[in-house]
Amino acid sequence: MSRSKVRNLLLLKQIHSAVTQIKKGKLDKALETLNKAEDSARKAKATDAVYYILFMRGGIYYTESKYDEALETYEKAIDAGSELLKANPENLDYQHYMGTTLSNTGNLLKSKGEKPQAVEYYTRAREIYIYLLAKDPENAVFRSAAGENLNNYAVLLTDLGSFEEACEILSQVIELYEKLLEKKPDNPGYQAELAVALSQLGNCLIQQGPEKSDTAKQSLEKLWSFRKTFSLSSQKIKILKKQSL
Repeated sequence: MSRSKVRNLLLLKQIHSAVTQIKKGKLDKALETLNKAEDSARKAKATDAVYYILFMRGGIYYTESKYDEALETYEKAIDAGSELLKANPENLDYQHYMGTTLSNTGNLLKSKGEKPQAVEYYTRAREIYIYLLAKDPENAVFRSAAGENLNNYAVLLTDLGSFEEACEILSQVIELYEKLLEKKPDNPGYQAELAVALSQLGNCLIQQGPEKSDTAKQSLEKLWSFRKTFSLSSQKIKILKKQSL
């Protein structure tokens, strides 16, 4: 067997081990395994594996609230993803990976209180998902990821007092999840996300003043009707959202 094949087998084994360790909650052990895997990936010049490893490591740091380490790792992942896209700009999987990384970086920056910087990353992720949905409009994975990014972006805009733009984004989120629910009406994650978006839109409209009260009322009435249809209480929405993460 050639040396390159041996390296690739070792790399796959290391990545699989790291995923298993993460699932078991052995995060420190997973980080050790990922360090070895990155070394193997770089020796094999496997940029796609390097990206995936960095993405996983960033997620571990984020979970552990090690925001500085997570940010540094996500930035390296974005660099690796950019290399992949330069070589293969039409690859939708690479585009999706990049969109997810940018969105996660936005979440991280928002958690750190660096809100203007978070806007930039949410916007970049949004542009990627606009492209992906134009290429594959029926892709539920792309649609769901786009909805999650936009929802987090809208929350940030609301925090910044940009209510009009936040309402525009939330309307897009609602449209995305309504289309997802058309095909999978029993999906609890979609139900929770749509209920949250409807509630946020109603509150966002109220923040803009009395002139938006009628529109806000329509949004909240739609929420109550939706919650009644699916028997969703506020507590259940929280539980469903947690299960969908």
